[in-house]
Amino acid sequence: MSADLKVFIDLLKQDLQTLSQLEDVLQQERDSLEQSDIETLQRIIESKLPLLQQIESHARARMQWVSQTGLSIDRFLSLLKEKAPPVMKLYRQCESCLANIHKLNEVNGRIIARSQQRTTKMMQIIRGQSQHMQLYGKNGAEKSVGEGQAIAQA
Repeated sequence: MSADLKVFIDLLKQDLQTLSQLEDVLQQERDSLEQSDIETLQRIIESKLPLLQQIESHARARMQWVSQTGLSIDRFLSLLKEKAPPVMKLYRQCESCLANIHKLNEVNGRIIARSQQRTTKMMQIIRGQSQHMQLYGKNGAEKSVGEGQAIAQA
C-alpha cells in the first residue's frame, strides 16, 4: 500500500468515526424531539455543527486527493474494488453510514414539521383564527367542523 493511499484510508477511518458519532447525535436529537426536551435539544444541535464541519472538511480533502491522482471518481472506485478490496469495504461502510444518517435526518425533519403544524394549529385556535377546524369523524377521517353543523341527530 502506498503512503498516498494511506492518507485516503486515514480520512475514511476518521470519517467513519465521525459519521458514527453523528448517527448517535441524530438519534439523541430524535429522542429529544419526541420528548419535547428543548434544553437537551439545544445542546445536541450545538454538538452537531463541529461534526458536520469535520465531515465537510474530510470530504473536500478526499476529493482533492482523488483529483490529484488524475483519475475520475468512477475509475478510482473501480481500481479500489479491483486492487484494494479492504479500502473499498471501508468506503462502502462510510456510504452506508451516510445513507443511515440521511434517513435519521429525514425522520427528524418530519418530526419537526409535524410539531410546527401542531403548534400553528394550536395558535390559530387560541387566536380564534381557525374558521375550519379539522376534527376526526366516526370513520377516523378528518372532516371540517364549522358553523351550522348539527350537534346531534334525532
